[in-house]
Amino acid sequence: MKTFFIGGLGSNIYHSKDFLQELDSQVCFLNPYEKHLRDETELKAWFKNKIVEKEHICLIGHSLGGDLVRYLASEFHEVKKLILLDGGYLDLDKILPLDTELEEAKNYIESQVVSDLALLISKEKSEAKHWSENMEEAVRQSYHWNAEYNRYELAINSENIEAILRLRRKIQAFKREVGDTLFISPRYPNETR
Repeated sequence: MKTFFIGGLGSNIYHSKDFLQELDSQVCFLNPYEKHLRDETELKAWFKNKIVEKEHICLIGHSLGGDLVRYLASEFHEVKKLILLDGGYLDLDKILPLDTELEEAKNYIESQVVSDLALLISKEKSEAKHWSENMEEAVRQSYHWNAEYNRYELAINSENIEAILRLRRKIQAFKREVGDTLFISPRYPNETR
């Protein structure tokens, strides 16, 4: 069985590397955030190009990646197992209007600028419950240098992010019927037992 992982919004392979190394199998990291996926057809074509037909697949998704893998599991019969890590279960239209989510994402991307990447890494390290070389590399890979403004900025294409946030609302993964699924979510502070 081949295993694929899709992380949360803006993640790169290093964000999940420590987790994936703990699994007892080889896992292929997929990054849909590098593509401009506007609709279900493009999402399915993108995924189909990543897999070999007829092989059994396990999909793991975190956060927004959970929404995407749940949708893909409902569309591809090759997917036999699904693991959702705090994703794939929320009706976001009941929580946050799309326009608000898009505006917040845009503002967040624009606000993530730093002049000293080493200082940012030091801050992230001091605030993290878990830290490793992979986490440091995740931060490094998340930013690129903008020579025009003499600063580091998030290495995210905002048009791709807007497209995938719109697509998530359109596919409504939380309504999709899927087979064998393991769902893992943290207990949030405002939840009751």
